[in-house]
Amino acid sequence: MRRMFKVPTKLVTLMVLCFIGFNSLFLLISGIVYYSTYSDIANQEIRTAKKELLDVSSEKLSSYVSGIQDTARFIVTNALVQNYLSDPPESRFDFVTKSRDLYEEFLKLASVRTGLHSIELYTDWIGANKPFQDRFLHPLKDAEEEGWLARMNRSDGFWLAAHADPALPEGERMVGYVQKIYGNRGTSVGMIKINIPEADLLKQLTKDAASDSFIVRDSGGNYVASVLPEGLTADPASGEFEKSLSGTNYSLIRSDSGTEYWEVQQLISKDVFQKNGNRIQNIIIVLLSALIVLSIPLALWVSKKLTSPIHRIVDGMKTVEKGDFNVRVEAVTSTQEYFFMTASFNRMVQRLKDLIGRLNEEHRNRRESEIQLLQSHIKPHFLYNTLDLIHWKALDHGAQEISQMVLQLSKLFRLGLSNGNWYATVRDELAHARCYMAIQGYRNKFPIDYGEEVPRELLDCLVPKIILQPFLENAVIHGFRQKKEDAAIRVSFELRENGADRQMVVAVADNGCGLPEGFDNKQKRGIGIRNIEDRIQLYCGPRYGVKVMPGEEGGTTVVMTLPLIRDEEELEQLKRGLSHEYDSLGG
Repeated sequence: MRRMFKVPTKLVTLMVLCFIGFNSLFLLISGIVYYSTYSDIANQEIRTAKKELLDVSSEKLSSYVSGIQDTARFIVTNALVQNYLSDPPESRFDFVTKSRDLYEEFLKLASVRTGLHSIELYTDWIGANKPFQDRFLHPLKDAEEEGWLARMNRSDGFWLAAHADPALPEGERMVGYVQKIYGNRGTSVGMIKINIPEADLLKQLTKDAASDSFIVRDSGGNYVASVLPEGLTADPASGEFEKSLSGTNYSLIRSDSGTEYWEVQQLISKDVFQKNGNRIQNIIIVLLSALIVLSIPLALWVSKKLTSPIHRIVDGMKTVEKGDFNVRVEAVTSTQEYFFMTASFNRMVQRLKDLIGRLNEEHRNRRESEIQLLQSHIKPHFLYNTLDLIHWKALDHGAQEISQMVLQLSKLFRLGLSNGNWYATVRDELAHARCYMAIQGYRNKFPIDYGEEVPRELLDCLVPKIILQPFLENAVIHGFRQKKEDAAIRVSFELRENGADRQMVVAVADNGCGLPEGFDNKQKRGIGIRNIEDRIQLYCGPRYGVKVMPGEEGGTTVVMTLPLIRDEEELEQLKRGLSHEYDSLGG
């Protein structure tokens, strides 16, 4: 037990934390699911019961509101009201008489409907006359100043939101219903506003304003009236309200009953829903905490068992990092996954050992090739001077043909050796090929039509040297062994671009006897072909190489793909890219 509780390694700590974390997450999710399911069922039952009560209250309010609207429509269609307002008063006396008649008529109509506080008439029928009753007659400009005249242009009747009114005690508010009046000629002559105390309107919904909260809106979603807890307010302009007050959250339900012109909303404190859920929540928290504490020793023991084999593999990796590829990790047979892991690690180390051996061998071959090339170029002046001596001796004896052959051979060697460089320009490579074809012209007894197709911009580009001569030699010796009439060889250079990838494609085509039957392009028969492809891939990379194929009109076509190297700087970049892998492995 003492070893089990020793200071854990970083990996052990991570696994312990993960174990405890996942265990805690599982328990937490289980508790949340249980609590959520229980709460949803209980909340839904409470919400359903509250909604049924709200629907009943909404129907009661709808009946009350419909009565108010019927009263308003009865007033605006009254013959006396329409006749009086259709024509302006003829005199001050006529105005006073008709105003008193209208006032008495409104009082009589209002007395029929309980709950009405007052009825006001807004009209320009007043003209310049001063109303005898301040709370009864108003010019239309008063409605404009109160901010609701513009709504009359969109509707014949609408409700005004609860607002303070000097006719009521302080703290109480009035709700208004406005209805447009049409005269005998069918034109608007004014409007009436029926005033109802907000408290009387809300009595239709609840009798206990301390525990119930309601919001009444019209068909356009505009706020009309509300009874809310202290501190929770509704904005009469936007109808918006805060759903949280002093840490108390509220749930909003809407009535589906009542009239299409009204919407009744009820705010229910979520404390109502959470009373029964809090006890279950506390039990879940205690149980979760106990299970987490009990899982810590188990997590330490499991982590110890899981990380022990990994430590051995890590030690093996550190040994490999030091360059020792002979290390092997003992296989763990008790656990299948660790057995595969250790076996895979051992196989990986062996493959790395084999791969590095091959890379080192390739690197040594490359170095040896360069050294051999350098050794072959040591003091080549002796060879050049000897060939020049033979050339002049042949001229002295009148052997012009021998002199020209020696001259072409001297040029061939000079271009081929090229001061020890393993790259040459396209211009020099073509000159080297022409020297070889000139020598073959003296040697062969049949003419060969030799031609070149090279864009001018490629002449100064760099290519591995002596890549044309071996294929020209194959064409001369093997291609025209049986066919000697109209012999022709064409050498072409072409630039191909594919996005950022730019390649040089070199083709050597002849019209000779063609490839032998059963030729396998992958095997690259012939030492010369393999040698050139090896050199191309050694100096340019494995993406490039040689492909031999039958010509379109007979004969043989050799296609070489090379990187586009325009100057010495790009050549050095290519060398560094090829050498980086070898150098990083210590080759």
